[in-house]
Amino acid sequence: MTYQLNEAKMFADITGGLAIIINAETGVYYGMNSFASSIFENMIQGASLENIVDNVAAMDGAPADFGARLDVFVQELLAKEVIIAGEGAAAAKVNPACATECDFVISWDEFKDAQQLLLADPIHEVREEEGWTPESNSLNPDKEDVARREAKMNRR
Repeated sequence: MTYQLNEAKMFADITGGLAIIINAETGVYYGMNSFASSIFENMIQGASLENIVDNVAAMDGAPADFGARLDVFVQELLAKEVIIAGEGAAAAKVNPACATECDFVISWDEFKDAQQLLLADPIHEVREEEGWTPESNSLNPDKEDVARREAKMNRR
């Protein structure tokens, strides 16, 4: 099975071996440790889960239950709509230094502290039919729209 980033909702950046993913609809963002970031990067580049499991299993010290750990991680990413089913045939190249540095622990956290700031960005106020322009007529400040965005922020 292969996956890709859910680009309709998410933006991801992997810099210095660490992934940051932002949900553009809710303002929630996620940070991953270096091992999870390496796995995530392989996933969104088209490596299959089977290939990732095989790649990690070949590393010294790899836990016997890594496949189950990976499955939990994938299910969490799917539940948060970070990834969706995809197509790919890339070879997995999980960073072994990250694996041992993190003791093969796949860790990621959800942060909600910047929701209001991220959603206040005027790009979120754009009407689809008009696109983004600095003119006020492109904004949609009606109360229903504001309530809809606030409801997204309050989802837990």
